[in-house]
Amino acid sequence: MNYAIEEYVFNDYNASSKARKDVSFFVHQFGFKTLIKNDKSQKKYGKIAKSIKALQVFVKVFTLNKNDVLFVQTSHLLLKPILRIKKVRKFKVIYLIHDVFSLRYNTEQSIREHRTEIKRDINYLNGCDCVIAHNQLMIDRLRELGCKTLIISLDIFDYVCTLPVKKRMWNKSNIEIAFAGNISKSGFLSQLDRSNPSYQINVYGAPQPYFQHLNYKGCVDADLLPNVIEGHFGLIWEGDYEVNLRDNYNQINNPHKLSMYIVAGLPVIALKGSAAGNFIEKEGIGFTVTSLDQISDNISRINEKQYNDMIIKCFNIRETLINGYHLKKVLNSSLNFM
Repeated sequence: MNYAIEEYVFNDYNASSKARKDVSFFVHQFGFKTLIKNDKSQKKYGKIAKSIKALQVFVKVFTLNKNDVLFVQTSHLLLKPILRIKKVRKFKVIYLIHDVFSLRYNTEQSIREHRTEIKRDINYLNGCDCVIAHNQLMIDRLRELGCKTLIISLDIFDYVCTLPVKKRMWNKSNIEIAFAGNISKSGFLSQLDRSNPSYQINVYGAPQPYFQHLNYKGCVDADLLPNVIEGHFGLIWEGDYEVNLRDNYNQINNPHKLSMYIVAGLPVIALKGSAAGNFIEKEGIGFTVTSLDQISDNISRINEKQYNDMIIKCFNIRETLINGYHLKKVLNSSLNFM
């Protein structure tokens, strides 16, 4: 029998909670039965409550046997004891990566300084029967660090959305770019605000900033955002205004906002050479830049037909995302290898 631990975390208008909720939805839709719900969606979820919930999870996991498959998308704190039980009960584990923090160490010095943490995370992954990674770039990095288990590429996160898509109209004289994300991790917004670009920037997220020129639109629930977000393009950028691709986690990370923008019917702008950038170029749903200074020139070269072609391609991919195509595909592949 195929089982899943449904994972829910506190929804503070962040992509983490939405991504886990959507994965649970599509895994269940694919046919996995719920073993237990690891529900941490309450804001005030104390240590005692967490300990009780973890104990409940472990008790249920201990009922599995060698004919069972368990789908997990939790942190290493819960994965570690699950893998210990796995050694006794002999069931199989499919693990979907949301974030492996040690993958952020990507220089020789940082890898050397954090080798213990990296080795720990790789050992956890090697204890699984199948790992679902974001993309081929992440798979390559995991192999470099010593991951030997079966790894399958998700390519892009699916996205539950029942709302109709918004129609985007090309208006070259009044271009709007949308950015949704954690504003505290987006220092580049302050410099964009100071530079007062020729295009309007609509910002969604928290914490609330102070901008002179950028248009702050507040926090919107991720389930509603695709139907609310305003703009002609969605921007994927993180950290400083100028970035070094090799030192940027987005090189190998599939940000959930990529899926959100596509579901919203928004062509996307991202860092050239990043995982998101590669997907955008391959699918023809936007453009990539090596610097934010290049955005204006790229927009000036786009005509209405080209923009509408991007929109059509976004709509086509949107249908796959809202139906869970990508996750269901890798789940099917995972089970075929077992």
